[in-house]
Amino acid sequence: MSRIAPLLLLAALVLAGCGGDDGSSASEDYANGVCSNLSTWVTDVQGTVQNLTDQGLSITRDDIQQAYDDAKQSTDTMVNDIEGLGPPETEEGNQAKSELDDLATELRQQLDVIEQAINSGGGVASIAATVTTAVSTAANAVNSTYQSLQNLNPPGELQDAFENSDDCNSLQDQIANLRSGGG
Repeated sequence: MSRIAPLLLLAALVLAGCGGDDGSSASEDYANGVCSNLSTWVTDVQGTVQNLTDQGLSITRDDIQQAYDDAKQSTDTMVNDIEGLGPPETEEGNQAKSELDDLATELRQQLDVIEQAINSGGGVASIAATVTTAVSTAANAVNSTYQSLQNLNPPGELQDAFENSDDCNSLQDQIANLRSGGG
């Protein structure tokens, strides 16, 4: 009997240790998920912009339509995936969700701008200029949202997760690259 008690105590301690960091892990998982999804979106948009740039003067309306379709699909996927993450049930989590909802609205508005340009009957050069402006505006919106997530108020665990996440640090580098026109 005396040998069983220490084993039970050890098992209880091990099991207690397994679930002891749930709050931190939920915040870190959420921050990593958000930044990973945003990072995928940035990578997709960079690829789309690069494909258009590579076309140079031979770019066609069909090329721009395909780029729009790709950007729309990428945006829809990112928004749906982030919505599926569900923020931690805290004031910070609600604020993060609000910031991301606003970002989704802004990105969809930029897609609408591109779609209107494509349907306007304007020249390819004019449409390409609109696409460039819309992508720049979208990149600025992603950057602004990311900055807001790093400065959540009241500061706490979720804010720390966004500040310290490797996925979020990589995202910040990607946003800077996209905003500078890099590929």
